[in-house]
Amino acid sequence: MKKPDFETSLKFLEEIVEQLETNDLTLDETLAKYESGIKIYKQCYQVLEKAEKKINILLKNSIGETRTEEFDLKKSLM
Repeated sequence: MKKPDFETSLKFLEEIVEQLETNDLTLDETLAKYESGIKIYKQCYQVLEKAEKKINILLKNSIGETRTEEFDLKKSLM
């Protein structure tokens, strides 16, 4: 089974948070929702991490052409 996309996962996570904040759940239900939320959070985080690695920076050279260059987070922090 294919994992849901980022937006769908984020929506599921928001629904879980809302349920945890507004519903009177039993302890077992609360723990199950929390566990599901953590799994979804980790999936979302992995997607964001992967996207961050693919970020390209558009650079303009002296004659106005654009080119892409792989973004290096470590290099940009130096």
